[in-house]
Amino acid sequence: MAKEKKFTLEGVQGELTLVYGPFKLRLFQDGREIKRSGTFKPKYYITNASGEQEELRIQYGLDFVYMAIFRGQKIALDERLTTAEYIIGGLPILLIFLGGAIGGVFGIFGATFNYDYMRKEKRMPMQILVSLGASIVCYLAYFILAVAFQLLLKV
Repeated sequence: MAKEKKFTLEGVQGELTLVYGPFKLRLFQDGREIKRSGTFKPKYYITNASGEQEELRIQYGLDFVYMAIFRGQKIALDERLTTAEYIIGGLPILLIFLGGAIGGVFGIFGATFNYDYMRKEKRMPMQILVSLGASIVCYLAYFILAVAFQLLLKV
């Protein structure tokens, strides 16, 4: 389930690969894994074109886009969506208001799925259909879990 994002940076030796998934983030430079340092603001020390080590930070924003922060510049590693795509894809996040933390978990997974799909598919009708389908699945899964919890607590 891990995804790969290949990219290059000006002044950096070779190709960089970001491998990410739920609770997983790894960076490779020319196939060699770069060790992460730091917990809350993780840093990677990559080799620049002159063979020296430079700091690179990877950040995941509220717009569901990975950013590489290198030499004081933020470089988006994914394409940003339009405002309409963010609104349509974010429908599952409304579960936060309905279901609190558990609804929020389902909502975040649904919105992440929608945004990943929207970056691949550029036809608006398909985006709307898939987003509505994913939203319905998230709401149904939440309600099934809520009913299951209620049944378990009544016993």
